[in-house]
Amino acid sequence: MTTSQRVRPAEALRAAWSRVRAALPVAAPPTYAEPQDDPRVAWQRRLDRVRAALEQGRADLVEHGWTQRAWFSVAADGGAVRNASPAEAFDLVRPTSPVSGACLVGALLRRAEDPDRATTHDDVWGAVDELYEALHERMGHFSSPPGRVDTLARRHGKLQVLTAWNDDPTTRRDDVLDLLDRAVSRTLVGACNAS
Repeated sequence: MTTSQRVRPAEALRAAWSRVRAALPVAAPPTYAEPQDDPRVAWQRRLDRVRAALEQGRADLVEHGWTQRAWFSVAADGGAVRNASPAEAFDLVRPTSPVSGACLVGALLRRAEDPDRATTHDDVWGAVDELYEALHERMGHFSSPPGRVDTLARRHGKLQVLTAWNDDPTTRRDDVLDLLDRAVSRTLVGACNAS
C-alpha cells in the first residue's frame, strides 16, 4: 500500500464525524411569528367583540336618546332638539361631542371612533352584519348564520337598509332596541354553536 492510498487518521476521523452529524436530527429553526389561535376560538372572540359593540350601542341609545332622519340630534336654541346636518354629523361622530340622540347607525359609529373603548371599525361592521340579519329574522325572512363576514360593497348595502328602516316613520325606539337585542342574541347563539 502506498502512501497515497493509505487513509490518513485525520481524514478518517472527519469522515466518521460527518456520518454521525448527518445521522443526528436537525433542530427546527425558531419561529418568530405569533402563534395562531384556533380558528374556532378566534371566531368566538370576534363574535364577543361584536356583541360588546351592540350592547354598548344599545346603552348609548338608552342613555342619550334615539333619533330618525339624521345620524345625530343636537340641542338647539331655547332647549329644543334638532337633527344635525350631514356636515355637522362628521364632527359629532367623536364621542366627546355633545349629542341629544343618535340613530341606530350613529350610535355604533360613535363607538368605533372612541379611543377609550376597545371597539374597532371591524367590530362595528360585524354589528352591522348581525343587525341586518336580525332585521331579516324579525321580518320573517331567512337569515344567514351568525358571524358571517360580507364584502364591503354588501355591507354598504346593509348599512343603507338599516338606515332606511331606522328612518321609516313606523319605526319606534322600542323597535330599534328590540333589533339590537335580537342581534345580541344572534352573537350569543353563534358563539355557543362554535364550541
